[in-house]
Amino acid sequence: MAPQCHGHTFKRKRIAVLPNQACPIQSSALRAVARWWISAYTPDRLPSRREIDLDAIRHALPYVWLVEHVPDDESFRYRLSGEHVNVVFGFSLRGKRLCDIIEPHMLDTVRQRYLHVLNTPGVVYAVGRVYMRIGGYREGERLILPLSDDGVKATHLFGVTDYGGGRRENWEQPPEYMDERFLEIDDVRAWGPALSLDDMTL
Repeated sequence: MAPQCHGHTFKRKRIAVLPNQACPIQSSALRAVARWWISAYTPDRLPSRREIDLDAIRHALPYVWLVEHVPDDESFRYRLSGEHVNVVFGFSLRGKRLCDIIEPHMLDTVRQRYLHVLNTPGVVYAVGRVYMRIGGYREGERLILPLSDDGVKATHLFGVTDYGGGRRENWEQPPEYMDERFLEIDDVRAWGPALSLDDMTL
């Protein structure tokens, strides 16, 4: 049964992504970030925030956000957030802790999402009707990827959220319905061939 929190319904899946399976991402911003991350990843080393290629993801910059895990108190702190994200929340997320911006009844759900990316390390991809603090409800897509200061242990979450994209389907679901997939890194690497085709159309 999907976890429910005061009207919020999330459908979580562990999806086995087959080799050469088409990438499910619709948003060009998410596709750009995923393409960069796959190119920067090697089997024995996670990408670092210092390696982020701003030119490669320039069109995605308004949609990205960076979260640092603070081991001392096991908190998460936002280090940057793009303007598209800030408009959705109504303020800049930079410098704020997760508990400062997420409603208390949703905090554990979001923490589990972040911990999957941090500890596995893994990836979270979600698509569905994303709740916004302003502007009502809209379709959205979210991708969260791990970054590491030493290449081994994940220390940061590199997220990209497009609140204006995503597929419109399953309209009978509640307004906050989201299909959320907790993925392994190899699942995301399998998207590489499909994402590489984007370069041919740029």
